[in-house]
This record gives sequence, C-alpha cells and structure tokens, in this order.
Amino acid sequence: MLELLGAVWGLLSGLLVSLWGVVILVGTFGTDVLGHVHTEMPRLEGLLVGVLLAWVLLRRDRHPLLRVLSSPLKLVVDILDLAWDQCCEVVLDLKDTVLGWLQGGVGQVRGWLSAAWSKVMSGLNGLKDKLSKSGDE
Repeated sequence: MLELLGAVWGLLSGLLVSLWGVVILVGTFGTDVLGHVHTEMPRLEGLLVGVLLAWVLLRRDRHPLLRVLSSPLKLVVDILDLAWDQCCEVVLDLKDTVLGWLQGGVGQVRGWLSAAWSKVMSGLNGLKDKLSKSGDE
C-alpha cells in the first residue's frame, strides 16, 4: 500500500513539476516576445496597447474590474477631450478675430478708394461742365 501511495505521490509531484516547468517556459517566452516587441517594434507595441485600451474602454460597463482598471484611462481621455475642445475653440476665435481685422481693414481701404473715386469723378464732371460751357460760347 505504501508503494502505491509512493507511486501516486511521485506521479503528482512529477505532474506539478512539469506543469510548473510549462508555466515558466510560457512566461519566459512571453517576456522574450514582449521585450523584442518593445525594443524592435515600437509602432506595433503602440498599436497593440491602443487596441487593448480601446477593448477595455468598450467593455468597461460589463465588468466591475474593467471599470476599475479603466478609470484612470477614462480620466485621461476626458482630459484630452477637454483639451481638444479648448484648442478648437481657441483656433476658431483666432480665425474670427483675424477675419474681423481683415474685413475692417478691407472696409477701410474700400472707403478710401470710394472717396478717392468720387473725388476724381466729381473733378472730371466739373471739368466736363467747364469744357461744355466754354464750347457753347
């Protein structure tokens, strides 16, 4: 009976050691792949991180652990959204201001040109009237 228990114990301990070896092997493989991707393929790493974060944000309402994990990410996304909105608002306000200044300047120049044109035309009309009076005599 002790021999049978010893054989079963040997089987179980061998299975546990083998299972631990598989876990170590898979973990080593995973860290090697992650290290290679981090050092040699940063764009792929960024893409994978982005996809992972998008997946977490899409499923944050379905699981409380994902909600906890995505809270800082949600905060960052909200801050970036506010910053983007503020930048867009500043650019639009700047565009409106510059266009207002340009339209005011163009209106001023147009006013000067209109006044100069009126002055030239009145001078020419006066000259025409003088010439037609002297031609009638």
